[in-house]
Amino acid sequence: MLAAATGELNLVIPLWGSVLVALVGVVYLVFGSRWPRLFDVLSMTVFGCAVGLQASQWVPVWQPLVIVAGGIALGGLTAFFRTVAHAVLAGLVLAAIFAHLAALALGPGGFASYLVFAVPDRSYSMQMSGPNLGEDAVLAASLVGLALGAGVAVTRFGFSERLVTSAQGAALLVLAAIHVAGLYREPAPPSLAQTFPLTLAAGWVCLVGIGLVAQRAVAGAAGEEEPPIEPRPRGRRHPEG
Repeated sequence: MLAAATGELNLVIPLWGSVLVALVGVVYLVFGSRWPRLFDVLSMTVFGCAVGLQASQWVPVWQPLVIVAGGIALGGLTAFFRTVAHAVLAGLVLAAIFAHLAALALGPGGFASYLVFAVPDRSYSMQMSGPNLGEDAVLAASLVGLALGAGVAVTRFGFSERLVTSAQGAALLVLAAIHVAGLYREPAPPSLAQTFPLTLAAGWVCLVGIGLVAQRAVAGAAGEEEPPIEPRPRGRRHPEG
């Protein structure tokens, strides 16, 4: 989410890449309730590619092949077992949200630097900042988010679809904004994620709320809005005879 925007990231993603990330974020934010299966498959495919990227450092196979295989494996499983995969995705999303909130509450010590990429000859590597799972409060919050996300997916599947896509879309928009701002700040000072973490978190919350409202409006316009739950009137039993 917010802390993923670092100086190293600016060296990797060009300006057009940030615009593309922002456009994808808008589509997630507004149309998440229209194509929920597609978004689940896409999200899990990206997550599978990230898992493949990490695994490629230890698997003695051509790195792009491992990355693509990881994405195809998780994306394919999501397409066939979508209910279970969505519950896993919802748990991961809420775990990330709760972990970031706990890390923000702890301050600078709540975040840590993680190695996410290294070329085979070890001549170049990239690190990203994220919640410090070594801190007890951050780890506990992530576990609570994991369980709560899976629980929401099981009990309120439709709402979970909107919440997960809105959260991801809002995070992509904030990440794109941080990256674009970093490209035009010379000499490069600390990133916006480090300077204004609470402001960015508040902006993300507002975007999530906008996404929930927008998706409900889109679903209602398409005639797919969930019917309200109303109590059934109890019929009065008439005495016989």
